[in-house]
Amino acid sequence: MTRRYASAGAVVATDDLNCPHILLLDQVRKTGERQTVAPKGRLEPGESPLHAAKREVAEEAGLTDTHYSAYLGQEAYTFIDNDGTPAAKTVDWFLFTTATTATTPARDEGFVQARWLEAPAARRAASHPQFQQMLDRALAVITWRAARPLPFSRKLGRLVNQVGAEAQVAIAGHLGAGVGLCGSAARGDFVEGWSDADFIAWNLPPTSAAAMTLHEIVGEAAQRHGPRASLHLADNHGGAARRLDPLYDMKMRTVLRRVGLDTAVIAGAAPTSSATPVQTDLAGDLAILHAFAVARLAAHHRKESEREDTARRVLSVLSSAGRLLVTGRAPEVSLRLLDVVEALREWPDSELRLLLRDYDAYRRAGANDIEQAERLAARVPGALVATRSMLNESASL
Repeated sequence: MTRRYASAGAVVATDDLNCPHILLLDQVRKTGERQTVAPKGRLEPGESPLHAAKREVAEEAGLTDTHYSAYLGQEAYTFIDNDGTPAAKTVDWFLFTTATTATTPARDEGFVQARWLEAPAARRAASHPQFQQMLDRALAVITWRAARPLPFSRKLGRLVNQVGAEAQVAIAGHLGAGVGLCGSAARGDFVEGWSDADFIAWNLPPTSAAAMTLHEIVGEAAQRHGPRASLHLADNHGGAARRLDPLYDMKMRTVLRRVGLDTAVIAGAAPTSSATPVQTDLAGDLAILHAFAVARLAAHHRKESEREDTARRVLSVLSSAGRLLVTGRAPEVSLRLLDVVEALREWPDSELRLLLRDYDAYRRAGANDIEQAERLAARVPGALVATRSMLNESASL
């Protein structure tokens, strides 16, 4: 029988996007071994990875003024425990940012020094190669935001922290239930004023008191902190519990399969693999996305807010199409738009790839020109039709 452990840790970076400094801790273990590590530790009973990461930063580095900024993914490995028992461990990693470098290392745990290092020095100093990989992911997110620059949203950080803490209480007693953060809010490319904070919950009856409370928690937190936010419940088959339409079923299944990659568990337990069936009808999914985009663009909108909402939703369809193509080919590839564009390099001149690149540039510039967003959105149906044709041609070869 395999013994299982779950931990969480954080890459903690200063707010300076152009020259971030990374927190590392020098530790002398009981064996006398010296190592340089990031704050990390085991989850306590009933604790979510997000809360555990924040607690470990506070306990090991004495740093409490940190802000959630992105989810970096899950590290998983196996080993033999001290008593010879096979063991498996997962470590969920987050990116936190901070405006202060004042730290107090926990000397009773062997932490003798806290250092703030520039990225190249931090990469050389870190004792564990696995952390270097998470550091690289964090720096990729920071580099993307530095181009504008687009500071990490403090409003989003407060929203996520509140929802995570209150959701943990709301779902207590529901075995296997959990709440996740997905989309741009998890990937680190959240653009304030444009992006939504998307939450997903699983293993909860949609009419239960806990489910109703979760909706209230997300709504109240969004009203308090500012970013638009939504919560969707997954059914036992990985679809949308509210039976909204095929589009939501498709997105729900995709999001659940990304837990541990770019969907973060912020309350409760992770979903089981049985709740995430494999999706194979790519052409059918693209048809669903195309129908949604055409219907939204055909609607007549006069108010600027309605025009913006239509453009956002249609461009979200574009993003979903690109990510579906990538997850079918390389399931563990990052789904930030730049990475999706790179993963589709086999179609260098396809309209979908070019449009994804243009949309990424639009978001990175702040996403504040509605007319430009509408021009991009108008290209989406054609790009989806062309992509389906390319898929059909590939299938016939």
